[in-house]
Amino acid sequence: MKEMLADLVDLLAGNAPVISQINNHLFSSNLIPKAVHVTVESTAGLSPYDRANKIFSSVLATLECHPNPNSVFSSLITSLQKVELKSMASKLMVKLKMKGGHVDANLEQEPSVNKGPLQPVDVTAQSHTPQPTITGSLSSTPTTVIELSSKSEVATNIGDLISLFASLDSNIRGEFEELVEKGKVKLKAVARSAAAYLSIQVSELKYVDVDELFDSLQPHYDFFSFGVLKHLTNSYLSNSQTELTQYIDSVDKFSESSQLKHIRSTIKKKLSSLPAGASLTSSDQTKPVVIQLSDRWDEMTLTKFKRVLQYYFSHKVADIFTIVDIETGSVVITLSIPTSLLQSLIDDININMTSMSRLGILEVAVDNKLISIRREDDNNFDVSLHESVKAGDSFEVSMLLQLGADPNSKDERGKSAVEIANEGGHTQIKEILLSSGGE
Repeated sequence: MKEMLADLVDLLAGNAPVISQINNHLFSSNLIPKAVHVTVESTAGLSPYDRANKIFSSVLATLECHPNPNSVFSSLITSLQKVELKSMASKLMVKLKMKGGHVDANLEQEPSVNKGPLQPVDVTAQSHTPQPTITGSLSSTPTTVIELSSKSEVATNIGDLISLFASLDSNIRGEFEELVEKGKVKLKAVARSAAAYLSIQVSELKYVDVDELFDSLQPHYDFFSFGVLKHLTNSYLSNSQTELTQYIDSVDKFSESSQLKHIRSTIKKKLSSLPAGASLTSSDQTKPVVIQLSDRWDEMTLTKFKRVLQYYFSHKVADIFTIVDIETGSVVITLSIPTSLLQSLIDDININMTSMSRLGILEVAVDNKLISIRREDDNNFDVSLHESVKAGDSFEVSMLLQLGADPNSKDERGKSAVEIANEGGHTQIKEILLSSGGE
């Protein structure tokens, strides 16, 4: 159960806007004391991980001393269901039954994610202890919740993706070989198409046969980033398109549910098991781009990082990026990019430096040339939120709320983010703030 609660901490840390909601539900269910509730609500100086950890450390303490642990679990499960953390609620029920605990039959009948709205059960009514009250309403505008994978699930999923990708890569090569043998496709034309997509010279590729062509393309794709394979499949192949679509679906689901810290813990081991030809190194074709992020990004998913790349460097450039490594400390992500795009990338960084700083991007090294962006990793995203609201940038606002910025924090004039949005007439941003608990 300690392991399950640790997974809950990770899940909440990656869903910062939900923390206040679960904090309120657990407090009104008498699972956490007032002191913990107040500390978590204050948010001052606390990261989303710190807030989540305080909540579930307190729940664990309640579990260990409560005369009826089953009632504690029932209340916890109901609270998770109320804030749409349904997958984790289901896992807790399974764990509880495995340990011989009792699961309320009404809780087990909870409808699945795809079967409409929840009908939560009021398990707190079973207690004779007067329930505490909180100011304001427990309900708010629904917040989108991401059901995150645990560390062990991420490791398993990466292994599964590598196997699926190896099969996909082999089948794509096989279909190209058939087309070449039948004279329906010329490899030089395929090489030209790939080079045009990657913005590189055709002379940088080798194409005596299919394997040689794809081996020379390998610095530009892997099981995370495979835009060139998608381009070639859509341009020339028919049989492999269904398999590619299914694989893209699998990668999207993985990226949506996997936090960077859990990917980091397994990616070195998994990448080291790939064939030598798949090893990504600097060459005349590609150069390394190293992005250092605030440690708040540890809790974010791969999808959110890719959205930031797309936001600043356009969809095509972000698709060409290949992730090489994710390191410890402040989150350091090493990418590989075609040499021909380096100057364009540098130009985009210089144009967007202020915005990138607000989102916790500390520095970027392009081909070993350092570009400093944010002076320090101070984790003060509240100030960044106020600035983004003033700038009218809804993407920044959404991302900062996920990074743990407090929608109710005040600026130097004592104005909240919602009030700042009102002043600027930013209706969409106001709705985003309200949906994340802003007032």
